[in-house]
Order: sequence, then structure tokens, then C-alpha cells
Amino acid sequence: MVINKNKLNLYLFIIVFTTFSYLVYIYFDAFFDENKNYDGTIFFLSWLGILIAIYIFYTWYKMTGKVFSLYTIFMLFFFLFNYGHPLMWAFGIHQPNEIGQAGLYTLGKPSSSNIMYTQMLTLLSMVMFHFGAVFCFKPRKTIKHDFNTKSNILESKINAKAIFYTCFILSLFVIPITFFNTIHDLVYSQEHGYQALYYDDNKSNIVIFNLIQRMFFPCLIGLLIGSNYKREIMYFVYIIFSIYLVINLLSGDRGSWIYYLIILIYMSHTFYRKIKWKKMFIYSGIGLLFLYLVNVIVLLRRSSGINLESIIESFTLKNYPIIEFIFEMGGSMKPALVLIQYGWDIWPYGNSYVTALIGLMPNNILSFFDIPFTSLGSWFSQNYLGISYGAGFSIIAESLINFGPIISPLVLVLLGYLVSSLTFLDKNISIKDNPFRVFFAVSTLSVFILLPRGHFQHVLNHWVYSVLIVVVLIVFMKNYLSSKIKKQIVEEVRRYG
Repeated sequence: MVINKNKLNLYLFIIVFTTFSYLVYIYFDAFFDENKNYDGTIFFLSWLGILIAIYIFYTWYKMTGKVFSLYTIFMLFFFLFNYGHPLMWAFGIHQPNEIGQAGLYTLGKPSSSNIMYTQMLTLLSMVMFHFGAVFCFKPRKTIKHDFNTKSNILESKINAKAIFYTCFILSLFVIPITFFNTIHDLVYSQEHGYQALYYDDNKSNIVIFNLIQRMFFPCLIGLLIGSNYKREIMYFVYIIFSIYLVINLLSGDRGSWIYYLIILIYMSHTFYRKIKWKKMFIYSGIGLLFLYLVNVIVLLRRSSGINLESIIESFTLKNYPIIEFIFEMGGSMKPALVLIQYGWDIWPYGNSYVTALIGLMPNNILSFFDIPFTSLGSWFSQNYLGISYGAGFSIIAESLINFGPIISPLVLVLLGYLVSSLTFLDKNISIKDNPFRVFFAVSTLSVFILLPRGHFQHVLNHWVYSVLIVVVLIVFMKNYLSSKIKKQIVEEVRRYG
């Protein structure tokens, strides 16, 4: 095969840049002084984070030819969750409860030296993750595959039908159960508050319903892909999702639906009808203005009274909803900062990536066999920090707690390769050519997008009980349809032989 020199040069540049970044980090660690003030370095690293974000998105575009992709969606949330505060600091935007101004949960305030160290670790981890992601590519000239042969066309049609029929049948159960759960949460949150949905021990849960609900979004994806965006099905999916979104908003959920919304926009843009950039900017502007007005109304309702001063205060930059949203998301940097400041070698259950397999078993089975296990996120919040709510975790903190600050960035290379391998879609792929690959990649990304602010056991458990189950059922449906079609062919041969 002919080597593509441009991609080969870019690939070599990424290797050199990643190696150089790791060597700089090793040098920095060797001469790190915990007692030194690093305020100036923190500001410099905040801007460096923006440059590294540009580097990652630009090199991905040059490698793949795509700006808007599943990988860039993942990396967008990777940055916002793990580097949201420094991104705001670069522009001189601060909040009273930001990292460095308030305590770390029940612990004290972090020092500037440990904040700077966490910034260095986070930036290197992102560079390493990107390095692993681009390993999915071979720096060679692209080979065009012929998808127009009769066998490939038939295979694609069978796959599409299998996806649609499977997700349609599942939706008959999954959608009603999902709305039952969300309406129940809405009623409960109105009575006890949004936090009670997750941290109130008195809240009753039907475990099997919660597991079934995990298949909700993969089923919506399957209906769109399996029907090839048939208008009636598309409208049905969008209406169902809109109702789901509104109920969650009324419950107090301000962000978990945003992943699904962006993925649906990506799917529509890639597989149905491209969104023109002009319209995208107009709609984005209208959406941001709407969020601003809603946020102003909320702030006014919280204030002691409505007057000219309170109205002007509500429209200030610090109350802009996007900025508040980024600061809230950026709090996921705290777990890694806690481990840097107070020690990282504290997890008592062995390697969390290995024990994630144990976490696939239901809790009652673990209890029956007296297997000592708790999820990393729960242990960190309740056992280590001693708080009643969930502090969350992060992809960087989990690698750090397992391998320490020197080795942990190297683990991100493997995670980057894993995520990109499972979710990469070539720019020329379509739902007509390979609907099964598209379904698998998109639905997998909808789960793995939780990884930047979570831990591997939670993501793996969610993926197995949602995507994997649906995929297995699709394979069974495909085999059934294939055997049925083969029988029809045999009968036609006998009849007209």
C-alpha cells in the first residue's frame, strides 16, 4: 500500500510532541517544590490548556478529515469536566467557590503548588489519551471498499432490519418504564429536592426498572439508524426524547441530558441532513439567549426582591449560565487534586480496572458470597471523604489512584486507544453501508462519554447492561432474518429452478 506522507508526518509529529511532553513532566516532577507559590504558573498552564485543546482538535481533523465527530464530542467533555476551571481562569473569570478558593469537600483548601501539579498531570493525561486515540489509524493511503456488491447491500439491509426490529420491540417495554422512572423522580424531587434522588436512602427503587432504562437511548439510536431516518420514526424519536428532556429539567437535572442531545445533533448532521454553519450559529445564539433569560428569572426568584439593581446584577457575566455550567462541570478536577494533595495510594480493593469486572455482578450475589467490594465513586465519597452526597470521580483520578503520578499518564494511552477503537467512524461511512457499526459506535459513545467524570466500573457496568445486551439481541435477530431469507431463496429456486 502507498504511504500517505502528510499523515505519516503528522503521525510522527504527534509521537514527538507526546514524548517531549512526558519528558517535560518527568523533569517537572523531579524538581517540584510543594512549598513554592505557583500562581503565575497556574495562569500560564490555563492558557496552555487552550493551546493543547486546539492541538488535539486540529490534529484529529487532519488525521480524519472531520471536525464534528464522536471523538471530538468525547474530548469536549473531557476538557470541560477535567479542566473547566483553568479554562475560565485563562480569561480572568473566577467564582467564589472555585478550586483554590474553597475547601476540597470536607478537607482544607488546596495549595497553589498542588493545583499546578494537578494541571500538569491533567494536560499530560489528555495528550497521552489523544496519542492512544490516533493509534487507530494507519498512516497509509485510504483504500476504497466496494459497498455496492449484491452481498454487501443485502447484508446491510438485514442489519438495518435487525436493528430496527430489535429496538422497536425493546422500546415497547423500555420507553414506558423510562417514563415511569422519570415521572416518579419528578414527583419525588418536588417533595424532597433534586439531591434526594441520588442520596436519600428512603427513596425506593425498582432495580430491574433501572437496568431496563439504561437501554432507552440505545433504542432511540437504533430506531433512527434501523429506519434510515424515516420521517415518521424520526419525529417519534425526537418527540419521545423531548418529553424525556422536559421531565428531567422539571426534576432539576441541568446537565445529564446534554450528552444525548449533542449525540442526536451529530447523528442528524452526519447521517440525515448536514446542518449549515450559519444556521448552527443562529440557533446556538438563540439557545444561549434563552438559557440566559431562564437563568436570570431563576436568580431573581432566589433574591430577596426584584429591583433595578438585582436585574442588572442578574445580567452580569458571572451569572452567565454557560460560565456557571463550565464551573460546575470543572469540579470533576477535584478528585485528582485531593489525591495529589493528600496521597494517591489509598484504594483498598486492588486495581480498580480489574475489580470493575467484579462490579458487573449484582450486589446481592456479591453479598451472598461475602465478596468485599464497593464502587470506587461510592468509596471515595462515603468512606474516604465521609460525605453523604456523591463527589464523583474522573478518568484521571482513577488512573492516578491505581498507578501514581508517573505511570498514570501512560495508562491514558491505553484508554484513548480503547475509546477510539470502539467509537471511531470513518468519514465515508453511512448507515446504509454499515448500520451495525454506526449503531455500535454511537451507542457505545453515549455510555463511554460518562468516563471523563466517572470511573471504569460504572461505565463498564452501564455499557454491559445497555449496549451489549441490545447488540446481542440484534445479532440473534439478524440470524433469524438471515435464515428466513435463505429459506425464501431456496423455495424460489425449487419453484422456478
